[in-house]
Amino acid sequence: MLGASSQDVTWTFAGHAENAAQRRDRVADRAVARLYAALARQVALARHIFEHGVDGRFYSQTRKYHREGGKVYWSMDPSPEATDLVNRCDEAQTYEARFAAGTLPNKLW
Repeated sequence: MLGASSQDVTWTFAGHAENAAQRRDRVADRAVARLYAALARQVALARHIFEHGVDGRFYSQTRKYHREGGKVYWSMDPSPEATDLVNRCDEAQTYEARFAAGTLPNKLW
């Protein structure tokens, strides 16, 4: 996870100094710390969904969904720790709402 995510970080090198390598290391350390903090927030959100969400349908699957502020949050992964993406949509765009309205696509892929 860290390898792929670290490529998306804009690396900022410290100004000219006698020991610029150490400054670059500190800047990189802060970037890595931000990545770990973001990952921790994501796992905490996923854990909240798994622990407090309600069961809902997605085609033949049953998943945990958390509704808040007109949005619905869910993970396609089997556990909070395995979650690498938390999904979100408007209430009207959930599978169940679109099924009831008859607006599901004919084909998934």
